[in-house]
Amino acid sequence: MNKSGIGDGDLVLVRQQMTAEEGEKVVALINDEATIKHFHREDDLIVLKPSSTDKKHKPIVLSDEFMIQGVVVTTLPANVC
Repeated sequence: MNKSGIGDGDLVLVRQQMTAEEGEKVVALINDEATIKHFHREDDLIVLKPSSTDKKHKPIVLSDEFMIQGVVVTTLPANVC
């Protein structure tokens, strides 16, 4: 998510909530693994899109079996923590 201002080692402040608006950065739990992505609805699907220069990070398309844990409020860079 480096294109969204989140780098390795940064701390992320998250507001705990189970819903999100279009385009918000969310912490999603998928198969007991957490990820931060941009939340999008497309038809009957949820698409979690990365914002990264690393091409190995791909969008995740879901119909169910995931939970929104919260919405990213702000990021504290690792060099100030």
